[in-house]
Amino acid sequence: MQIDIGSHIAALLYEHNSVNIPGLGGFVSSYKTATADQVQGELHPPSKGLNFNSNLVADDGLLAQHLQEKLGISLTDANELVENYVKEVKEAIGRREIVVFPKVGRLYKDYEHNLQFLADTTNFNLDAYGLPTVRFYPIARRTAPGSSVRPANGQPQTAVGGAAPPPSRRLNHGLVIAISFAAVIVLIATYFLFFFKPAGSDANARRLPTSRVNVSPSQTGSSIADTDGSLAEGSLSEPEEETPAGDEEELDTEGATAAPGQRFFVIGIGVFGNEKNVQRLIQRIYQAGYEPFTEPEGNLTRVGIQKTYTDESEIQAALKDVRKRFSKDAKVLRK
Repeated sequence: MQIDIGSHIAALLYEHNSVNIPGLGGFVSSYKTATADQVQGELHPPSKGLNFNSNLVADDGLLAQHLQEKLGISLTDANELVENYVKEVKEAIGRREIVVFPKVGRLYKDYEHNLQFLADTTNFNLDAYGLPTVRFYPIARRTAPGSSVRPANGQPQTAVGGAAPPPSRRLNHGLVIAISFAAVIVLIATYFLFFFKPAGSDANARRLPTSRVNVSPSQTGSSIADTDGSLAEGSLSEPEEETPAGDEEELDTEGATAAPGQRFFVIGIGVFGNEKNVQRLIQRIYQAGYEPFTEPEGNLTRVGIQKTYTDESEIQAALKDVRKRFSKDAKVLRK
């Protein structure tokens, strides 16, 4: 019988401020007050911030006791399950894979071999259970015509609707317009002086190698960037940066480890030869809400997404979204 030990950690974090995984580290939560995001216009309820401390390797007994109660097994068997689980997690991290703890977060090593933890958005604060994130919008208030206003000197003053602004305000408004117009002229002049080049004037302009013209990225075996070095919308990869000789690092081959018994599929997005490009695409995949997947391919690294599923329609929906977000050449590698 396969047991997903990682799925039991989230249940313990609702009742305890820290849960130790013996020999691996501990998940530690701390209280976070309600916050207002003025930029996004969101009000977040109180929650618990979650961090991973690799120094908390001592066994606090919480996980083994929880398994004993939930699975109806002896404490010895529960400790053995935990030891085997920790061994599997360490081996996966050693292979530079991303280990997923359901509802808790992801544990992995970055390209500098440092252990990193990315927490999920689960709110483990029971006092705030059920409270959603609220969106708010500022209300602009204007003084109604004819209403009484009180200036700084304390004397009441009647606002007259439609009255012309004072001369000082008209002068300031005209000055702002004049400065803005002058700034636009300076920017246009700077562009023509330093950046604009007539067509055909630069004999040394970079040209795309003829060997790669009209060749898809999958045929070349590596990423193809635009000739100006920028990344086009929906292109397969970002432009690779050159790395000085002798400073090359081992490619990141992390890929999400699914829980035992789960079905998952992998959609490939692109193949890279530069570690920084791999890390940038992994960050974009995280921001899009997907689980990154990487695997070595010769001297290169293939990057994609990995996701569990229960129905074939979920694969097609994910493939359509990945092609829209990242690359129209994305395809299903395995399922």
